[in-house]
Amino acid sequence: MGIKGDFKYGENVKPDYVWFNGDVNYTLRDTKVDKAQQPIYINKFEGSPTDGRSRIWPVKTFRGKQPYDAEYKTLVVTHLAGADDTAFWTNLDWDKAIEAGMKEAGLPFSGKIDFIETISQWPITHMVAPKEKAVACNECHTQGGRLEGVPGVYLPGRDRITWLDNGVKLLALLTLLAVLGHGLLRIFTSKKH
Repeated sequence: MGIKGDFKYGENVKPDYVWFNGDVNYTLRDTKVDKAQQPIYINKFEGSPTDGRSRIWPVKTFRGKQPYDAEYKTLVVTHLAGADDTAFWTNLDWDKAIEAGMKEAGLPFSGKIDFIETISQWPITHMVAPKEKAVACNECHTQGGRLEGVPGVYLPGRDRITWLDNGVKLLALLTLLAVLGHGLLRIFTSKKH
C-alpha cells in the first residue's frame, strides 16, 4: 500500500508472550534513540519472572521502520492525513510531511531524516477466541510451543532438567508399583478368607 508501506496480513496469528507487571515504558517525542541499538521499542511491556507482580501476557508485536531526526536523535511527528499538500498520504513526501508535523507539534527539526527499526507491543484484550476454542495444553507445554521465548519458568514438556525429569518418572513408577502391589495384596488376602 503506497501510503503505508508493506504489510503482512494474517488470520489466527499466534501472539507473542511476555512477562507483564502492569507497567509500560514508552518512547516519547523527546526520548533520544540510538540507531546502533535498534530496534527501538515504541512501547515495551515491563516485567520479569522474579518481581512478584508479573504475569505471562499475550501481546501483538508490530515491527516496522519509522523516520527519525538523524541529528536530534528523536522520533519525529509526521503529518499523515489531510487535503493539504504537506500530508504524507497525499504527497508521499517525507520531508514536507515531517517538517509540517514537527512544526505543528512545536518541536525542533534538523531536516535530516533517517529510518530506524521499531517494535510496538499491544495487549490482546479483544478478538480473543471463545472458550470452546481455547488452546490445548501441548500448544505451550512442548519445545517450540507458544511459550518458547518466555524465560524464568519451568514448563513441563518444554524444558528439561534431568534430575527433575528422572525424579518425576521414578515417582510415577513407584506409584504404579504401589498400586499394583496393593491390588495384588488384596487379591491374595481375599482368597484366604
